[in-house]
Amino acid sequence: MLLIISSALIVAYTILFSRYTASKKHLVNASIGKCISMSVGMVSSTMIGLMLSMLIPGELAYTTILSIIISSVCTYFTGKHFGINGIIETLSASFMGAMMGAMLGDMTPANRQTFIIVAMDIIYLLSILSLLFTINKEAVKQDEMQKTKLTPIFVSMILSISVLGIAVIMEANAKAADDVPEMNHQHQH
Repeated sequence: MLLIISSALIVAYTILFSRYTASKKHLVNASIGKCISMSVGMVSSTMIGLMLSMLIPGELAYTTILSIIISSVCTYFTGKHFGINGIIETLSASFMGAMMGAMLGDMTPANRQTFIIVAMDIIYLLSILSLLFTINKEAVKQDEMQKTKLTPIFVSMILSISVLGIAVIMEANAKAADDVPEMNHQHQH
């Protein structure tokens, strides 16, 4: 369940980020655009590699190649807003992040998987939030426009972290229930 929620968060925030970036791309200079592309490519592909390695444990070669392919396709759409340089930066970062995420997931012991998923989700959300603030700041500098209110995005991230917390509690309770030995009350006469 935690992997499903984590996957949904990544897809939702990547789409949100891509749409927000598309509306502000003309206001962000090229060097900042490349940095933004690289950051989003790295953090999202690391999450993709991590989740795939948790879904297919013990198959590092397959999860690495699969995560590179999936993350390249996904991150292309975020990098294209900043032209060919943005695409190159995004694809390069996604290649590296996909490999690191697959290795991280494969090396994580089973009793620490929940911790690493939640920690990486929080890192992902904070990275996306900081990149949205960076884009907003650049847009204000370039266009002398009013700042876009990012409060709804901030609130949605707080709610997302709360949903992650609830999922962790539910998963921990389910594991605890599975670990309780059944009492066998058979009486022999």
